[in-house]
Amino acid sequence: MTDGLAARLPLDLLRERNLRRLFCAQAASVLGSSMMPIALSFAVLEHGGGASGVGLVLGAQTAPLMVFLLAGGVLADRWGRRVTMIGSDLVRAAIEITVVVILLTVGMPLGGFVAFAAVLSVAAAFFHPAFHGFVPEVVSGKRLQEANALGSTLNSIGSLFGPAVAGALVAWTEPAWVIAIDAATFLASALFLAGVRTSSSSATDAAREDESFWQQLRHGWREFSSRTWLWSLLAYTSLASTFVLGPVMVLGITFVGGKENGAAQWGTVMAAQGVGSLLGGFVGMRLRFRRPLLVSVFCTFGLGAFAGLLALRAPVYVLVVGSLLSGAGFALLHILWTSSLQADVPSDAMSRVSAYDGVATVLSMTVGYWWAAPTADRVGAAPLLWFGVVWTVASAAVMVTLPQIRRSAPGAEKGGGDGVTPEAREPSTAR
Repeated sequence: MTDGLAARLPLDLLRERNLRRLFCAQAASVLGSSMMPIALSFAVLEHGGGASGVGLVLGAQTAPLMVFLLAGGVLADRWGRRVTMIGSDLVRAAIEITVVVILLTVGMPLGGFVAFAAVLSVAAAFFHPAFHGFVPEVVSGKRLQEANALGSTLNSIGSLFGPAVAGALVAWTEPAWVIAIDAATFLASALFLAGVRTSSSSATDAAREDESFWQQLRHGWREFSSRTWLWSLLAYTSLASTFVLGPVMVLGITFVGGKENGAAQWGTVMAAQGVGSLLGGFVGMRLRFRRPLLVSVFCTFGLGAFAGLLALRAPVYVLVVGSLLSGAGFALLHILWTSSLQADVPSDAMSRVSAYDGVATVLSMTVGYWWAAPTADRVGAAPLLWFGVVWTVASAAVMVTLPQIRRSAPGAEKGGGDGVTPEAREPSTAR
């Protein structure tokens, strides 16, 4: 299935100043952001919200992205991706500093946490589409998978330490200090991004001048919907987020006890995802897949295994293994997905297409967060988790029957249908 092992890890990419600063910016942000779900979840539990309250806050953290990601994608292509990312970082830092002050002085009810999560996600909506479009401006197309894999590996270090540190901090002190750390990482990210310089601006400049906002939005939809591999694989992963990931994240925290022991234990389980992400990143760096889309289908099996272990109420040390497999699978899935997207989508439409991808992903996660607890109250937590296991296997069996998923990597063929373009991508012309 592979073309072979790469000769070595692509650490030479870090010698490029711009790429090094970009990776540092993302890693700083990931370190803080990976701590936030732990802090928010246990803050809600402390205020008596229960599992339903946790789902409500986590859902509020993602729901506004469904609307604002589209605007973020268009404006990133219009304004410039670096400027958009810096602005998003600074706004999020300001929001979190304000919330820290409130928490340390007058306190915050459950509704306040919901509002905080929602406002923060609006600012985040402008960062993510810009980032996906910015990476190809910094690194050459031939090394996109290496760059995406190396970035995933470095960021996994932040994901590894973030949840564990958050669990310890929540057990020993107040969640407000975790939020303060996240605010500091956003400031660091903005500082690193300010030092990144690129010369790849002609494609986005052309897109800004001759189209209105709504024309650019429709243009991005045409680029997205014309690629069968893209929307079919996106539907597959989105439904996995709804039926498997959402219940795992919402119900899993109730399987490991209360604040005294549960925070540290769940933090350890979540930290194992960081270890898995690290392993998945190494796989993405070392292996070249002839059929990356087909491989990505099976990357969700780790999450399915994790859901099954939770349903069995396995001990924490076994849950750590399931969490590791889940993290490894999703890291590799992200690398293969992102590299295929960047290789196949025209450069001037990258942020807009990425935004449509983001909307579907966020919608699925929000539904998963919000439906898990009420459904578990009706049918039980274990049956809901077992449903996720069955869904993982059954949906993968359907996906492997699609010719577009079994074909070679997008962008690797010259000509051809289904959205495949030559490796040297030109600005799109569809209107």
